[in-house]
Amino acid sequence: MNFEQIDCFLAAARCSTFFDAAETLHTTQSSLSKQIQKLERELDLVLFDRSHRKAVLTPAGEMFFEEALILSRTYHQALFRIRKYQTELGQKLCIGTLPILTQYHLTGRLKAFQEKYPTINLTISEVEEPDLIDGLSRERYDLIIGRSFLLKSRESASPNPQDSSSLAALSSREYVFLSLASDRLSVLLPSSHPLAGKAAVSLSEIAHERFLMMNPYTSIYRLCEELFQNANIHPQILRTARVESIISAVAFEEGISLLPEGNLQLFQHEQVTAVPLADSPPLDIGIIYRKNAPLSLPMQCLLREFSDSN
Repeated sequence: MNFEQIDCFLAAARCSTFFDAAETLHTTQSSLSKQIQKLERELDLVLFDRSHRKAVLTPAGEMFFEEALILSRTYHQALFRIRKYQTELGQKLCIGTLPILTQYHLTGRLKAFQEKYPTINLTISEVEEPDLIDGLSRERYDLIIGRSFLLKSRESASPNPQDSSSLAALSSREYVFLSLASDRLSVLLPSSHPLAGKAAVSLSEIAHERFLMMNPYTSIYRLCEELFQNANIHPQILRTARVESIISAVAFEEGISLLPEGNLQLFQHEQVTAVPLADSPPLDIGIIYRKNAPLSLPMQCLLREFSDSN
């Protein structure tokens, strides 16, 4: 017994004649009859009463019809799942991300995705923001994981359209943002600083301080720049650096800084205190991908998994 025989039997049982059943299966009546006869010989049952011109089931045929429905349904569902698996096989998904996966608990979620879809060839590249945006713009990455401020910059600046590395190169009209986590700015102070014991600190309270800022190519630098401008503050910026260098410099009381709270979970220092910035704008972290581009199956799988788990 095979599934071709079962499908021939079910078609004949559903149609009024063997001829109609053969038409449904795009085969000949002779071929369909031979398949059903083979099935009857193997089962040692007569499934159709051939004394009628129409296809009429015997009592044994009616019993087997219910069993055949279950077998056929299970078989075709399995075929569907196998085809989907085969479609996924060899598919690639390239993700560019800021080095922020650990502090926003995304490493485990990506690992779980890889385990659920082992046939998807997933590559993850940790890069800085200029390379991140350039890679998405030039389609080296299918999607990126970054901050929502990357999309907001377009409305607050007029970048050179030829400058693909500009942080303002991504427009919310052209890209979609799927939020995965939220953060806020904190004021990084030496533990001995008079403001270190406060529940929150406003920009006006630190306007006279010396600042150690993240590098100018980062969205955090641009966000802080925007906050200072809106507050009519002209900060004294000593230098710009990476997060770990900034924290060390603050510990030596060279100045203070404004950093995302999540960054400080990885780089802690006993001589440094982080105080929330009052009225800090939300810093959403999420997936960014092209709005009108066709979504590959691996992208659909990842977006579905991350949307369902939010």
